[in-house]
Amino acid sequence: MSRKLDNATWEEYINKFDACKGTITVKDFCIENKLTKSQFYYHKKRLEKSEVENNAPVFHAISLNTEENNIDQNIIPSKEVKISIGNAIVSIPVSETTLITSIIKELVSKC
Repeated sequence: MSRKLDNATWEEYINKFDACKGTITVKDFCIENKLTKSQFYYHKKRLEKSEVENNAPVFHAISLNTEENNIDQNIIPSKEVKISIGNAIVSIPVSETTLITSIIKELVSKC
């Protein structure tokens, strides 16, 4: 009953099972498709894990141009730093330099 299948075939099996979930048990699905339950669960978990990893946010480093002649002198200093991630917005008063520094260090270490 054990056989070696490629990723695309396993994805098809997992999608096929998900489409009929609730109408058939894993055991019956595996018998019908000549799979073992352990194979099915292993590949289902493996594919779900890779899907989560592939959807993880990616951060890109950017360089800032700090030449004096490129800085707009009409910019009004802000009273807070705003960080937006998805629907969440974090506002930190600019006076909290220690907090801002620690957040930046944590972000750098995670990226």
